[in-house]
Amino acid sequence: MNKTATHVASLLIAACFFMPQKSSAQTISGGINFSISVCNNNSAMSWGYNGEGQLGDSTHTNRAAPVQVNGLTGVIAVSSGGAHTLALKSDGTVWAWGYNVYSSLGIGTPGGDREAPIQVAAISGIVAISAGGYHSLALKSDGTVWSWGSNFAGEIGDGTISVRATPVQVTGISGITAISAGSLHCLALKSDGTLYAWGYNADGRIGDGTTTNRYSPVVVSISNVTKIAAGGWHSLAVKNDGTVWSWGKNADGQLGDGTNTEQHTPVQITG
Repeated sequence: MNKTATHVASLLIAACFFMPQKSSAQTISGGINFSISVCNNNSAMSWGYNGEGQLGDSTHTNRAAPVQVNGLTGVIAVSSGGAHTLALKSDGTVWAWGYNVYSSLGIGTPGGDREAPIQVAAISGIVAISAGGYHSLALKSDGTVWSWGSNFAGEIGDGTISVRATPVQVTGISGITAISAGSLHCLALKSDGTLYAWGYNADGRIGDGTTTNRYSPVVVSISNVTKIAAGGWHSLAVKNDGTVWSWGKNADGQLGDGTNTEQHTPVQITG
């Protein structure tokens, strides 16, 4: 499935103003050619490309204006991936819809699009979610990280490259406070500012100074981190001094260090 990773900034609007009750948008997330927003009434609305049912309105119809995600209430966070979407409810359950060939929905069976939300199997007590290319991440209230879906390069983080149709625990990390899933890699931030990464690494996006794929988490060569973001082929971190650092692929200057040189350890973004 080929998809153009083009995000149209003008679509990142307060989607829920299109609802009759004029609820305002609380959080938003942009996937590949589609977007989703949480409203202040804890429903969700989405718009854009819908070829795999990632808008969650029980159709495959592209939407040029926001439509309500079917049957979803109590939503506190959303995350859109390559062609699937996750929603976190206030009761700590996770719901998913869209593309499922690589089990990115975590419902126990691979294959078949889901055009409306379905609960991710056997997981609860979740406080944060992140949808990657064809895999998904969830952070539990006890600081453990769980993942499911594609595992081409170890992005599940369980020490294997086996596809996981239901959530499994990421090995060797605890005390995690933030997560972020990229196209084929993941980041997890510990409460002490330590950053972990795993998955695809041919372009150095793991940040451990190598180009070796990592099937379980390794420590990134940076400390005192407060915020993280995993991109398609690169990674970002904010330190407690307010500086921003990046690493990984840099063919288009996405690292912001003034070069087009691939970086295998974090470099500071200039200016």
